[in-house]
Amino acid sequence: MTRIKLILLLVFGVGSISLFAQSAKNPQRLRRADCFFGIHFDLHASEDITDAGKTLTPEMVDTFLTRVRPDFIQIDCKGHPGISSYPTKAGYHVKGFEKDPLKLFREVTARNNVALFMHYSGVLDAKVVIEHPDWALIKSNGEASTEKASFFSPYLDKTLIPQLKEVSDYGVDGAWIDGDCWAVEPDCGVASLARFAKETGITEIPKKPSDKNYPEWMEYTRQLFREHMKKYVDAIHQYNPQFQITSNWSYSSMMPEPVNNNVDYLSGDVTPQNGVYRSAFEARCIAPQGKPWDLMAWGFSWNGGKMPMSVKSSVQLEQEASEIMAMGGGVQFYFQQNRDLSLKPWLATTLSEIGIFCRARQPFVHKAKAIPQIALLYPTSCYQKNTTHPFSGSTAMLQGALNMVLDGQHPVEILMEHHLSGKMKQYPLIIIPECNYLEPSFKDELDNYVTDGGNLIIIGTQTAKLFEKELGIQSLVNLEDKPEFIAEGDKLGGIGSSVISVGLLPGARSISTFYNSSDFKDKGSIISASVNQYGKGRVTGIYFNAGTTYLDFKSHVLRDFLSARIGELFPNPIVQVTGSHLVHVTANQINNKLFVGLVNVAGEHANPKAIGFDEIPPLQNLEVRIITTERPSKIILQPENKALEIDFHNGISKVVVPELPIYSILEVIK
Repeated sequence: MTRIKLILLLVFGVGSISLFAQSAKNPQRLRRADCFFGIHFDLHASEDITDAGKTLTPEMVDTFLTRVRPDFIQIDCKGHPGISSYPTKAGYHVKGFEKDPLKLFREVTARNNVALFMHYSGVLDAKVVIEHPDWALIKSNGEASTEKASFFSPYLDKTLIPQLKEVSDYGVDGAWIDGDCWAVEPDCGVASLARFAKETGITEIPKKPSDKNYPEWMEYTRQLFREHMKKYVDAIHQYNPQFQITSNWSYSSMMPEPVNNNVDYLSGDVTPQNGVYRSAFEARCIAPQGKPWDLMAWGFSWNGGKMPMSVKSSVQLEQEASEIMAMGGGVQFYFQQNRDLSLKPWLATTLSEIGIFCRARQPFVHKAKAIPQIALLYPTSCYQKNTTHPFSGSTAMLQGALNMVLDGQHPVEILMEHHLSGKMKQYPLIIIPECNYLEPSFKDELDNYVTDGGNLIIIGTQTAKLFEKELGIQSLVNLEDKPEFIAEGDKLGGIGSSVISVGLLPGARSISTFYNSSDFKDKGSIISASVNQYGKGRVTGIYFNAGTTYLDFKSHVLRDFLSARIGELFPNPIVQVTGSHLVHVTANQINNKLFVGLVNVAGEHANPKAIGFDEIPPLQNLEVRIITTERPSKIILQPENKALEIDFHNGISKVVVPELPIYSILEVIK
């Protein structure tokens, strides 16, 4: 245990113990919009459970809540098998109960002023389609689904909505609907096909992505889900206006569109592997959506295959949570309940330690808003046009581009088209990742942005074809025999990507060229990057698929290659960090006060073979350069509460962070 962590445990832990001695309860039960730290339990109960509630006791739950002090907990209600773990009258429950687990949890959480939410599986419900085969979605091969109900069935009216009303009557605070947008697939049932034909005039139903009108088929399916979600959200709000509800992963990276539904908050469970980078990505997709939000870190490693389930250490989970907190979100941590719905007592130790870590940072991060610096576009129209699945399509090109930017120590937001439209001038630099389509009106807005003095970086072979005029491209050719290497400074590295050869118009300038081998003597003539003055602004093109390549094969050369392009167009960001490439940087504000976040991303989190680790090498002596105009009265390293020595000159404040164990924040005080 590091010295800093020990101090925090003493300060916050002893204080907490004293507080608990005075009162076992939170000061008040919070609405989800104000919650910061939560615990998620689920079971996905099976029908053969005969002793639900057997070893679950009020003392067990009370002890857990007293030690961990969450703002909310989410417990099992109904998982993907469709079996409820409380004695429902509106659906199907486990075979036997020794007590009502839901009643017990509600009574104890209410006494402790802890909000109680239910984990409830929506689109996925295997039991209901077993009992009602005519309710099942029909797959493209004509077979009935064994796990998903059709949007054209009575499932909402006869099962889902009645059960939400039922748990509302227990007095629970809300529900987290799992197995929803990401589980949606096209329905080839008679009613569905008839509506599609009526609305579109298309009678030949596309069955695979290569078929004509497949994008229209996908959009039709998305609209069915939007209507489905709106119906149950509105129904439960009408029944109980205080009930707080969300659909897992709605309006996120999987559903990249404006919030057009009255969900109370946004949430999602981050994939259990490489949760650090995935949390950084998902947090940036969901943060700009204008709703209260949190993300869930899985408490164990698992990939659904032969990998054994391994409980993550508090250090692992703190590092994942840091990427979420760094974007202003709330955090929750997922562990499973026992089969009889009881809790694992040992979890209180791990989660109380994680709670201390998160709570110490809460005043400096929760509900923070990013200061506009670099905007990385989420090309929604391209995603929806090309995806093979209604919602959970590939975002590899976007994730790779983000990882490169973050690893170069640049503050960056991911902004969907509806976030960026009308707000481009706020951002000194916009990066367009690999894509092959943009809506014409949005493309015109980008043109105007550059003409008026903005800066664009265009990444990828297909993306360059969308911006030939802006890049000053005279000719463009796809290369079959492609060069394999790029250089940045004194570094040379492979790219593993398709390449285009461009000829430039007068005025456009080559920045670098590809190399034909891993030898600096073998420099080629094919341009790897160029820059062009376009109106008052500049446009840089990168003529290979750098994002996808970086996600597949992380390389310091690729990282530095993009960082150099960023530095050429945006040389004076609000914050710059030197001393390590293993730190992710955010620049946020809360009540007009500047907070610079530093996340240590060292360790084995990206190693698929490292399913559990309990040590992250601390980073030493990071120099942080912050534009402050005037000399701040203080720059304090938080939550360590350590005032740092400031070197101020010409509007720049420099400080040295002596050690960064996992996540610290610089609070800039005027």
